[in-house]
Amino acid sequence: MKAITIHETSPHRALRWGEAQSPAPKPGDLLVAVRAAGLNRADLRRAVSHFAATEKSTAVAAAGLEFAGEVIAVGAEVQGFAVGDRVMAMSSGAFAEQVVVDYRFAAHVPPSMDWTAAASIPVSFITAHNALVTAGGFTAGETVLVQAASSAAGIAAVQIAKVLGASKIFGTAGNAEKLARLRTLGCDVAINYRSDDVAAMVKEATGGAGVQVIVDLAGGNTLSRSMDAAAVHARLVLAGRVAGAESTISVDEFSRKQLRMVGVTNRTRTIEERWRVAAQFKHDLMPALQSGALVPVVDKVFPMQDAESAYAYMESNVHFGKIVLAT
Repeated sequence: MKAITIHETSPHRALRWGEAQSPAPKPGDLLVAVRAAGLNRADLRRAVSHFAATEKSTAVAAAGLEFAGEVIAVGAEVQGFAVGDRVMAMSSGAFAEQVVVDYRFAAHVPPSMDWTAAASIPVSFITAHNALVTAGGFTAGETVLVQAASSAAGIAAVQIAKVLGASKIFGTAGNAEKLARLRTLGCDVAINYRSDDVAAMVKEATGGAGVQVIVDLAGGNTLSRSMDAAAVHARLVLAGRVAGAESTISVDEFSRKQLRMVGVTNRTRTIEERWRVAAQFKHDLMPALQSGALVPVVDKVFPMQDAESAYAYMESNVHFGKIVLAT
């Protein structure tokens, strides 16, 4: 088969579309012909060294973290899937003509959904759902702030909060066009983090109370602004680090507001924990994805073999929604 592989031959990552060893499915795996794959911020940071401990089914470092495609073989222990099924899932090695995935991570693609839309769902919607609902404990009627709301996971978080009954949704982005688009997706108060006082606008719209659940996909110094916007007893979930991995916060503010802060990442989860996260996503969100109440936003589609251009486009930070590679 052909795949996008990563080669550390220069300071800049070197992506190559070429021949690679086909993946070998285990008894609990699906073998899938990839039709489209989503690009994620995590892909920009991945290098050959990331693959040593995780990519044991192939001899090359195949890139990619999520895909949509057609099942072409099923393992003896697989339940609920058959050859010919349209599926989507998070899985390493997704930038390839074929990929294997444990069937417990896979979900059926809704009949009305095309490949590019399906490929844009797994990472963003699972991340957003896990942060908002599982880690954040969101319940209908609460207020929500999404930091970096114009990211793919941020867009998903805004939509999920709307579908699950948030009383008011706040979202931050860096320009007027992105803020306008967030409003069309259910964001009640769209805030320009470059020019507006996020906490002041949140408090004005909540009668001084602040928000009850915060999904912070930015990290860095955004964390202190998230704390300023939080209500007493709020839950603050750290689900991204695009603004930086280090932050300075007021411990006094943290204690005064009796905040609960939770960090989430897939990198340290056991496979059993990842199965549970995927199962919760499917139980809670697949009906809304099937009905069209939740709609993935695709910004731009690139041919799979032109992954380098897709990576460069993501690095430009002009996109709104998902960047997808199509085979």
